[in-house]
Amino acid sequence: MKNVHIITGGNSGIGLACAKEFKEGLVLIVGRSEKKLEEKVYMLRQEGIDAGYFQCDISKPVEIEALMNYAKDLGKIKTMANCAGVSGQGVDLELTFNIDLVGADYLLDEALKVATKDMVVVMVASMRGHHTHPNLELDEVLLNPQREDAWQIVKNNIEEDEDVYNLCKRGILLLVQKRAKEFGEKGARIVSVSPGIIMTPMAEKAAKDYPEAIAYMLSITPAGRYGKPEDIAKAIKFLASDDASFITGTDLLIDGGMTYELFTKNNK
Repeated sequence: MKNVHIITGGNSGIGLACAKEFKEGLVLIVGRSEKKLEEKVYMLRQEGIDAGYFQCDISKPVEIEALMNYAKDLGKIKTMANCAGVSGQGVDLELTFNIDLVGADYLLDEALKVATKDMVVVMVASMRGHHTHPNLELDEVLLNPQREDAWQIVKNNIEEDEDVYNLCKRGILLLVQKRAKEFGEKGARIVSVSPGIIMTPMAEKAAKDYPEAIAYMLSITPAGRYGKPEDIAKAIKFLASDDASFITGTDLLIDGGMTYELFTKNNK
């Protein structure tokens, strides 16, 4: 049976880089724009990759269920890498919450239903999830984002627009820890990765909008450079491999060493 690798957000940035890494089996890229998906599938096939696509909005449970059923019919779902998301900049804040966290939770619900032995789920979080301090009340909401009052509680606890994105990414870290046991009961694993500044189209826009902030973060990054989508994709490929079979319920921070530097400089 053919292995199937589901890559949400697979038509650009980290998701597209992931699609290029998973060359063994069928790569199924997922996104909202059918035109973009068709273009990227054509490109991947030109590179010798067995690729297909499924149009899906991950903020809609019925579409996620259809995605999983479609993928299951194609073969054994070996990997699901959730690279879909919005930055929260210039986007409705509730929409950010619904895609980045509620949608991610929907995705995990449906992935669990089809999980089998050796399947691996990789959720893309962000270093900004590590920059968000624990808060018992908020963490309870982030662990249960489908609660009817979840958005209202989050909305009442933010000071700046970017806080929504940061909280969503902390939520991903928490959900991965919470759900490791239930995936483990099916012989599957779940992990997350937290990228730093990665030069994706989303980051390039941020660099244009906030050049001084981005330049400052580069100046304090021990690695001395911005990350590339391929840096994250290769880490995801490793985490999804049998070589990482004892890694589950945890996060890999891939930020070039920036987080420690950011904290120490801000606390001086």
